[in-house]
Amino acid sequence: METTWTDPVHSIELKSFFISEEYGFVLEDPLTELPHCYQPWMDIANNLTHLIKTHQLRDLVKKMPLLSTLHLHGYRQLRLAHLALGFITMGYVWQEGLHQPAQALPKALAVPYCNVSQAMGLPPILVYADCVLANWRLKDPSRPMEIGNLDTIFSFPGGESGKNFFLVSMLVEKSANSGIQGVISAVNAMVTFDISSLHKALQRITLSLKNMEEAFRIIHNHVDPKIFHGTFRIYLSGWRDNPLLPDGLWYEGVREEPLRLSGGSAAQSSSIQSLDTLLGIQHDLDSAGFLRRMRSYMPPSHRQLIETVAASPSLRSFVLSSADPSLCQAYNTCVSALVALRSYHLNAVARYITVPRQRGQTGPVAGCPFRGACEGLSDRGTGGSNPMTFLKSVRDCTRKALITQHVSLAEA
Repeated sequence: METTWTDPVHSIELKSFFISEEYGFVLEDPLTELPHCYQPWMDIANNLTHLIKTHQLRDLVKKMPLLSTLHLHGYRQLRLAHLALGFITMGYVWQEGLHQPAQALPKALAVPYCNVSQAMGLPPILVYADCVLANWRLKDPSRPMEIGNLDTIFSFPGGESGKNFFLVSMLVEKSANSGIQGVISAVNAMVTFDISSLHKALQRITLSLKNMEEAFRIIHNHVDPKIFHGTFRIYLSGWRDNPLLPDGLWYEGVREEPLRLSGGSAAQSSSIQSLDTLLGIQHDLDSAGFLRRMRSYMPPSHRQLIETVAASPSLRSFVLSSADPSLCQAYNTCVSALVALRSYHLNAVARYITVPRQRGQTGPVAGCPFRGACEGLSDRGTGGSNPMTFLKSVRDCTRKALITQHVSLAEA
């Protein structure tokens, strides 16, 4: 049974969740430099691709000094430190590919990484909020924020395709900005029973979802499926539900048991989960559990917005109770736009994971340094789930949220 909207709640504001009015969950103008004492980290992170390709990364990490994190000041420095240490960690674990993943992180990497993670309220692994939301810069600040004028701060082997995978994902998230504002407006409109404002909020969310899909579509012009699947994808793989690291990863000097952590995944998108929550999408048990777990991989303030929306009036119940056909249509249009976005995501996964796997596009032909070993994770997403099964499930459950005339009459 859906929650009712009879309990009063206070109106909510964008700034309460540290969300940018212009960029949404994307970090505005991320820092690219840390205080000089952290130069050992930055030197390695800035040269990561070369160090992985020449098999030097692990040796250099083992020689790193153990640095205190007490000289990191402020949220933005912590975000950059988490990003840099996350890239180093993924490169360290997967330097030798799927045949020889590292079983443990050296103390000089593990200890500061866990300290920074604790300060950030994030797990010590590269998350979506790092590599997508905080891993970009403008080549020319005087020019627009478009794919040709963007670069990543750090990157993995995979060349421009690898960089563009992060950048296209970031542009999708930036396109979600007005939708996130629409989520907040919709909650506030229900609190005040402002039907006109609720209409406008739903229209805003619909337009934002269409803009997200449009931003997503440029991936086909900028990311080569063979390079993504054969060279790049491994560096986003975590150590939970991963047959290559069944026990997880040891963090030396931190704890006596290994950690089992999921890799970066679009399921960690606060934008999508916020929209899901507002629209009242009811996912099946497995998918819902996975999505809830992915919230712990989001910055706490972003996670808080999702939880606040979840505790707010039920939009679907509000629409059903209003008996307003135009409001019902606005809700359905919004849900349909989310279904379309998820259907396109399914198509992208098929092109970038399923088809290359079936064609055997790994190994030297695809530029993969792992001699075909990429097949080891072909049926797993970087977050640890089966991507096609998961995406089909969430798409189909989203479609079920559509309000039909029969449902409207039965529930109103």
